[in-house]
Amino acid sequence: MAMSTQSLLMHSECCITIHSRPKMNWLINIIILQVLLGQVFSDLLCLSSDKCSCKHHVYKDEIQVECGLSTVEANLMESIIKVECNSDKIHWEQHFDQINIRDLHYANCLLSDTGIHQTISTLGINKVQNMKLVSMRLNGSLENGYLSNLESVKTLDITLTKLILTNGSFEGTPNLTKLYLRHNYIEEIPNGVFKSLTLLEILDLGDNKITEINSDLFYGIPLKGLNLDSNYLTTLDLNVQSLKHLDVANNRIKSITVGNLSKLVDISLNKNVLVTMPDQTFKNTSIESIRFSYGSFTALPHRFLTNLDRLLYVYLRSLNIERIPENMIWNSSNIIELSLASNRLNELPVMFFRDAGKMKMLDLSKNKIETIDHELLKPLIKLETLDLSNNLIVQINNYGLRYLRNLKYLNLERNKIINFGREALNVPKLTTLKLAYNKISSLISNHEFSLHYLDEIETIDLSNNFINCIDPGWLNLIKLNNINLAGNNFTILRIQDIQYINEIVRTNLNNNPLEVIDLSDLEVFARAQSPPHNFWNNRRINLSSDKFICDCRNYEFARFLHNQMPKVVYKYLQIEQKLICNDGLRTEFSNVNMESLTCDWNIFEDVDKTDCTECECTYRPHDKSALMNCSNRNLTLAPEIIISSRNINYTELNLRNNSITKLPNYENLNIKKLNIGYNNLNTINITHLPKNLVELHIEHNNLTMISETNLNNTLPNINILTMNSNSWICDCDAKNTINFIHKYSSKIFDLANITCYQSTTLLYTLTVEEVCLERLNTATIIIASMFLAVFSLVLSLLWILYKNYKTKIKIWLYSHNITWPISEESLDQDKKYDAFISFSHKDEELVAKHLVPGLEGGNSPFKLCLHYRDWVVGDWIPAQIARSVDESRRTIIVLSQHFLDSVWGRTEFRTAYSSALNERRSRIIVILYGEMSTKDLDPELKAYLSMNTYIKWGDYWFWEKLRYALPHRPETKNKIRTKIIVPDKLNPTLLT
Repeated sequence: MAMSTQSLLMHSECCITIHSRPKMNWLINIIILQVLLGQVFSDLLCLSSDKCSCKHHVYKDEIQVECGLSTVEANLMESIIKVECNSDKIHWEQHFDQINIRDLHYANCLLSDTGIHQTISTLGINKVQNMKLVSMRLNGSLENGYLSNLESVKTLDITLTKLILTNGSFEGTPNLTKLYLRHNYIEEIPNGVFKSLTLLEILDLGDNKITEINSDLFYGIPLKGLNLDSNYLTTLDLNVQSLKHLDVANNRIKSITVGNLSKLVDISLNKNVLVTMPDQTFKNTSIESIRFSYGSFTALPHRFLTNLDRLLYVYLRSLNIERIPENMIWNSSNIIELSLASNRLNELPVMFFRDAGKMKMLDLSKNKIETIDHELLKPLIKLETLDLSNNLIVQINNYGLRYLRNLKYLNLERNKIINFGREALNVPKLTTLKLAYNKISSLISNHEFSLHYLDEIETIDLSNNFINCIDPGWLNLIKLNNINLAGNNFTILRIQDIQYINEIVRTNLNNNPLEVIDLSDLEVFARAQSPPHNFWNNRRINLSSDKFICDCRNYEFARFLHNQMPKVVYKYLQIEQKLICNDGLRTEFSNVNMESLTCDWNIFEDVDKTDCTECECTYRPHDKSALMNCSNRNLTLAPEIIISSRNINYTELNLRNNSITKLPNYENLNIKKLNIGYNNLNTINITHLPKNLVELHIEHNNLTMISETNLNNTLPNINILTMNSNSWICDCDAKNTINFIHKYSSKIFDLANITCYQSTTLLYTLTVEEVCLERLNTATIIIASMFLAVFSLVLSLLWILYKNYKTKIKIWLYSHNITWPISEESLDQDKKYDAFISFSHKDEELVAKHLVPGLEGGNSPFKLCLHYRDWVVGDWIPAQIARSVDESRRTIIVLSQHFLDSVWGRTEFRTAYSSALNERRSRIIVILYGEMSTKDLDPELKAYLSMNTYIKWGDYWFWEKLRYALPHRPETKNKIRTKIIVPDKLNPTLLT
C-alpha cells in the first residue's frame, strides 16, 4: 500500500487518532503492522516548505510535521496518527492513499455540514470500524449529514458534546452494534431515532438529562444491554424482548415494570426512590442478579423474589428495610450471594432460608440483629462467608453456628459479644474469624477454650476488646498465622504466653496498656526448639504502649532490644515495638540506658535480703547491684546497716547532702561506691572505708587532713576520687594528706581544684619537704637574726664592694684555675647529675641545640638531667621533679615568658629553691631568655632574682659565667680551656 504526502494546512483545533488493531494473535499482529504500516510510513516523507517543517525520529519511528501551531504525528510502534489543528476551518491539501483504519479518535473539532466522512476521505482513510468523538461542536442538532456514509462503523462513542438528536441522526451508521452517548446533555429521545440501527446490541445513554423513555422506543432493535443511569427518569416501562442487562441507577424512579423483559438477566436499581414493588416483580424474567442500594424500600412485597430458579445474586443494601417477608426467596434455590447489609433488621424469620441450600455468601452486616437462632441458619449447609458485623449481638449460643460445616469466613466485628458458648464456634473449616470491637474479656467458656474446634483457622482478629491474657488453648490452633490483639487490656506479656501461639507469622499487640514484657525465660524456650522443625523463625510480634514501666522489670526485654541475647533467641522471636515510658516525658523505651533500669528494693526477690527502712533502696540488674540512696534526708548519723542480699555483687551508698560528721566502720561491707559529699565530716579514717571501694566522693566537707601514716594497703581498687572544697591544711601536719594525693593523683577526678584552706595553692604541687620548711624553731630564728645583724655591721663595707664586683672576681679566678678553698666535689659526691635543666617545652630548641651540646661537649663535659630523656614515663610528675632536683648538683632555670606561663615550671623552681634553702647552698642558676614581663613573676621568683645574680642568653661572657656557676672539678685546673662557639640570634658575636 503506497501513501504520498503533501503539505498539510490545518486551520482547526482538531485531533485525529488512528489505531490499526488486526484481530490476530500478538505475533501475527506485529508482523502485519510492520508490513502494512512500514510501507505507509516509509512513504510518509518529511516535506519542508515555507509554512511547514518536518522531523523524522528514526530511533522512535516517529514523524512530526509542524505547520505553525498545527501538527501531524505518526508513530509506527504504537500505530497512532494524531492530527491537531487550531482553526474552525479545515482545508486539506494532502491525503493518504486509501488506508483502512480500525479505530478513529476525533476530538475537539467543529463538525462541518459535509460530515466526518468527507474529512477522513480527504485524508485517504477508509473503512473505520470504531469511532470516538470527544468534545465536538455542532451547528445545531445532530443531522444525518454529520454521520453520513459511515457504513463501516460498528462502534460509535460520542461524549462531552452537546447533542440534540433527530430521527435521522444515525441513518448514516446503519451497521452500529454499540452506541455510547454518555455525558452529552441529551434531554429528549425522538421515538424514531434508533429505528435504522437494526444491529444495535449495546446502548449507553447514561449521565444525561433524560426524563422520559417511550416503552416502544427500542422496538425491533436486538438490544441486549441498556444503560440509563444518572438521568432524571421517574418511571420505566420497556418493551424490549431481547434486553438482558439494564442499568437505571441514580435516577428518580418511583415505579418500574419489567414484565416485557423476558430475557432480562441483571438489573441495577441503585439510588432510586422506589417505595414498593408488586409481588413477584421479576416472575416473567430470566433474572440472575438484582442490585438495589441506597433507597427507601422499607416494605418488601411478599414473594418478592420467589420462584426465580435462575436468580444467583441479590444485593438489597442501605434501603432502610425493617422487616423482611419469610417467603421472599422461597423456591429460588440457586441463590449464591445474598446481601441485606445496612438496613434496620432486628431479626429474620426462622424459615427465611428454607430453600437457600446453595447459598455461599450471606451479608447481614450493619443491622440491628440481637440473636442468631441456630434453626435460622440450619439450611445454609454450603455457606462459606457470613458477615454479621455491626449488629447488636451479645452472645453466640451453643450450636448457633453448628450447621455451617463449610463456613470459612465469619465476621462478627462491632457487636456486643461478651463470650461464647462452649460449642458456639464449632465450625471446623473456618479460616478467618473477625471479632474486633466487641466486649470479650476471655476466650474461656465453661472451663474450656471457646476456639477449641477451629482446626483450620489462619486469621483471628480480636482487636479492641477487653482481653488481658492469652489462654493455653491457643496451642491447638496449629494453622494460625495471623492474630490481631491490638487495643485490648494486656498489661503483662510473658514468654509463656507467646509459646502457645504455634507457627504464628505475626501477632499484633499494638495499643495495649502494656507495662511489663517478661522475657526472663526466652533463652530457655529458644534453645528448646530443635531443628529442623524450627517454625518459630517466622514468629513476629508488634507491640506498642504508652504505659510502659521503664524499670528493671523490663530489663530482659531491654537486653533483647539491644541485641545482648544469643543469636538463637532472635531466630526464635522477632519484635517490632514502639513502647513509651510512663514517665510523663514520652521517652521511648528503646532509647533508655540499660544501666538506669532499677527497681524498688521491695520488688526485688532474693534470699537473705536485708530490709531498707530510712532510705530509698533499689536494685539494678545490669550489674546486680543494690543502690541505697540516703541523700538529702537531714541525717546527722550515717546508717550502720547497709542493704545486702545473697545474689547481689555489691552496694552503692549515697549519703550526699546531709549533716553527717563521722562515718561508721564500713571496712568489711561490700560497698563499691560511696558518696559522702556535701556533709560536715571533720575526720575520715581511710582504714575504715570498705576494702573493695572503687569510687569515693568526699568533696565539700570540713576535712583538714588524712591522718593515716601507712597507705600501702589502703584503697587498692579505687578508680575515682573527689576531694575538693575541704579545709585542707598545708603545714608539716599535712604530709600524710600530700602523700595520699601523690599516690592517688591519677584517680582524683578534681585534682586541679584541691587547694589549701583559704589559699589558691594546689595541694598536688606541694612536697612534704616544702610544707615542713616553715617549722623552724623560733629561738633559732632570733639568734640567727642577731648574729646576722652584728655580722652585717662588721662587714658592711666589704659586702658592698663584694656585691659590686663579685661576679667578675669569681669568673676571673675560675678562668685562671684558682679554686675555692673547700672542694665542692666532696660535698656532692653522691649526686647523679651535674645539673637539672628546667625549661618550658616551648623553649626546647634552645636547650637541645645550644645548651646541651655546649655543656656536654668539650674537654670538661657536664652530666645533665633532662625531662625528655631521663624521666620515667608514667611516674607522678611532682615526684619526678623532686627526684631530679635532689639528684642534681645544680638546677638551671631557663627563665622565659613560656616558663612563667607553665605551672610545672614554677613547681620545679619552688622545688629547687626549697632544696637550696634546706642545704644553705646556692643551687640555682637562672638563664634569662627573651623578653618577659616582671609583673608575671611569682613573689618567690621575683625575690630570688632581686637577691641573686643571673645570666642572660647572648651575654658576651655567657659560657664562662655558666661554667663558673656549675660545679667546679679539680681536674679542670691543669686543662687548657677550649673555645666554645655557639651562634645566638640575640648576640651574633662569636664567643671566645
